[in-house]
Amino acid sequence: MKNNFKIRKATIRDLEDILRLNFELFKKEYREYDKSLNLKWTYGPGGKKFLRNRIIKKNGFVEVAEKEYKIIGYFCGGIQERMFYRKKAKYAEIENMFIEKKYRRKGLGTALVKNFIDWCKKNKVDYISVSVSAKNELGLKFYRRVGFEDYTLTLERKLGK
Repeated sequence: MKNNFKIRKATIRDLEDILRLNFELFKKEYREYDKSLNLKWTYGPGGKKFLRNRIIKKNGFVEVAEKEYKIIGYFCGGIQERMFYRKKAKYAEIENMFIEKKYRRKGLGTALVKNFIDWCKKNKVDYISVSVSAKNELGLKFYRRVGFEDYTLTLERKLGK
């Protein structure tokens, strides 16, 4: 327990807290980086099903961070199918992570990523990826600091009005 924080494997009982934090992540990302996000996804059938499955299925990895029995952060990732044009290997992806603002920069994100990497090693994963908004400088800096390297750059152009 670092700084009175506890990190543990999520259970289905944690789903409501994870949904709450995921919605906060979506709102932050929408506000700061990506207006194309669907803010109804988290609490819609797709979001609930996705996060529930990540908690209960073997190919998913979800952990929560607690302080004084209150969930203040979560991490979600899992084993993924890759595009048919990639070489045959086992892939995993960091799908989303969120820590309440007042608990950031205390080592929780690094610990959650390390735990996921350890889980990936146990599951014989060859590659781990994470997608970060190009405008999210703090996120990019964080993932580079924990060992991720730039790999693919996706460019996008909005059409219309």
